[in-house]
Amino acid sequence: MKYIVTLATLLLAATVFGCKDTSAPKEGMPVESASEARRNDDRAIAERLAQQKAALDEAYARQRENEERQRRVDALRAITARWDEGLSEVGRTPRNEIGSSIKKLQAIKAEIETAEADDCTSKARVTLLSAMATALDALGMFQKETGSTISEATNQKLQQGVDTLVNAKREMDACRPK
Repeated sequence: MKYIVTLATLLLAATVFGCKDTSAPKEGMPVESASEARRNDDRAIAERLAQQKAALDEAYARQRENEERQRRVDALRAITARWDEGLSEVGRTPRNEIGSSIKKLQAIKAEIETAEADDCTSKARVTLLSAMATALDALGMFQKETGSTISEATNQKLQQGVDTLVNAKREMDACRPK
């Protein structure tokens, strides 16, 4: 019997000590229910998804902007290439026959005036227009001259147009997306 009393005492002591670790929640401390935990998890997931969507939207907008800028640069480059071809044609044409070539160059310049531009490409477009106007002025001067040589004033004007054209091409290159 002493053995049973000792065993019962040990069992009672073990139960009391075992229950001490899992105390009941104190009053005033909130206990999160399973449904609250799920709502909190859903909110956290929704926030992460919103952040990811915002990042993707921003990346898409940047890509779109870069594609538009590249399209504008390519359009300016194509018109500039036609301008260069027109200048080469003028160089191969006798002085008394360059009137039609000058008209072609004026039409190309008009295309640049109406070409789409953004903040970056508009600067290149303005420089390009300046180069074209200078070159057309020089060609007009050349057309009015007589003799087999080109005057110093006309030569300087042509060189100024070429230099400005080189600057315009640099500005176009600077507008290319990285």
